Amino acid sequence: MELKKAREAFNAALKNQKLVKLVLLLGLGGILLIYLSSLLPGGEPPDQPELQPALGVQDCQRALEESLARVVRAVTGEESPQVMVTLENAGRWVYAADARESQAEGGRESESTHVVLEDEKGAQRGLEVAEIQPEVKGVVIVSRGAADPALREMLINAARTALGVPSSRVCVVEGKS
Repeated sequence: MELKKAREAFNAALKNQKLVKLVLLLGLGGILLIYLSSLLPGGEPPDQPELQPALGVQDCQRALEESLARVVRAVTGEESPQVMVTLENAGRWVYAADARESQAEGGRESESTHVVLEDEKGAQRGLEVAEIQPEVKGVVIVSRGAADPALREMLINAARTALGVPSSRVCVVEGKS
């Protein structure tokens, strides 16, 4: 019943020529505004993701050392523990790629190409989809409280967990007072 009433109201609205013209005019006005907004300078198009600048190897290493030093200070209460983190590699970017496979007479052929973006100045760069962080090679923690075996074990576990490395790559030594 209600569907019938709604259909009748819709049909009556369609018969009203002024209402149809008004809706059509508003629609065209909206399309025109969208078009004009794309011509205005400023603002970047919303479909382009903003890329965060990648950290350099030294910056990444320094950030890891500072984070681990904060953890060591929280565990030991020591004001200035020494922490050193060494990295296995510099990390790398993973780029978006298009892959095509085709069936040929001699077998399958595959072709892969990277997706390239071009800015307004004509400079080209690959479309980054992920950054793989550098791998941690080893960790050294120098702390005055490391003579205590329980505290040493806590520091090893904290570094192992925080950096995702096995305990064989964590060295905790006692520092001089």
